[in-house]
Amino acid sequence: LYHNVTFGVLITLKSDNVDLFRDLSEAARKWDGTLSFDIHGKQDPLPKSIEDAPYENRVKYTATVLNQYGLSSKFLDDWTKLLLREKISVEKLQRLNEGKLSCADYKLSVPIETDFELLRQELFQLSMSHGTDVALQPYDVYRKHKRLVVFDMDSTLIQQEVIDEIARLAGVVNEVAAITESAMNGEIDFKESLRRRVSLLKGTSVDILQTVKENLIFTEGAHFLCQALKKIGFKLAVISGGFIPLAKHVKNELGLDYAFANQLKVSADGKTFTGETVGPIIDGERKAELLEVIAQAENVTLDQVIAVGDGANDLWMLAKAGLGIAFNAKPRVQEKARARINQKSLKYILYLLGYTDDDTKQLLF
Repeated sequence: LYHNVTFGVLITLKSDNVDLFRDLSEAARKWDGTLSFDIHGKQDPLPKSIEDAPYENRVKYTATVLNQYGLSSKFLDDWTKLLLREKISVEKLQRLNEGKLSCADYKLSVPIETDFELLRQELFQLSMSHGTDVALQPYDVYRKHKRLVVFDMDSTLIQQEVIDEIARLAGVVNEVAAITESAMNGEIDFKESLRRRVSLLKGTSVDILQTVKENLIFTEGAHFLCQALKKIGFKLAVISGGFIPLAKHVKNELGLDYAFANQLKVSADGKTFTGETVGPIIDGERKAELLEVIAQAENVTLDQVIAVGDGANDLWMLAKAGLGIAFNAKPRVQEKARARINQKSLKYILYLLGYTDDDTKQLLF
């Protein structure tokens, strides 16, 4: 509390024996501590806990720290020193995982004059240097009352980039992969990159989509996360810059409620791709628009929406959502996103919502 380890207790004395105060004073001197006390009348109001203490000119935030291999003492040391520098007080600390300590939730009291953009940059550098994620969120009613999660598909819900898989089967993998990488890093416009990649698929048999579908590898924790979220009433969507047949397959496999993606145009006989797309292209801005459309359809506010993605074309929807999570994302995306997870499993998203391992067990069993 305010950069000291503080212990407070309310006691009622049943006698006039004051030896207790002498013993406490000696103990305080032994441990280089400070002892203070007040005598309270029965009518004096007392805060129920330190969380309820009335702080002026401070705002409440929560920080979730996460490393699947365990929180190191060096990280905890640097993290604590950062809080001290910024005059941020820790009001409450909760362990979220079982076994070796790998995830903890901090309730923080932050000075209102704090430069939050600078603080987020400091947290980003701390995360990168220790391989440990730090997600800072306002501590409000929406933290545990999100209602909609919108996922990117490629390299998020599934481990592959589907157009690269199609290109591999079509024999143009190197050309397409180079364009995909440039697009995901934000070096070229997504619409232009999609047009270039799709044009390379001209004349390719539509049957390869079935082959790709059969070989999709779902990201670790995808089924676990979606099952848990559905159990507590979430609506789930996938919005992809990939292609609708594969997005629908992912939707059905994970039990999602919505799927949006691009549509490849096929020849008149329905056997080959023409090298073009049909309908509006789903780029970054369109993803954000669709997120808002789904939120309106489900009658939820944007504060109740989570967006999860890894590429530059996900930045718009990550910014639009109340909680935008960069999942094993490109460096540029991680730097701009408000939260990031650089762990193997999608299940860690539940920690960012404040759920413990015990909570998730109740959801799944």
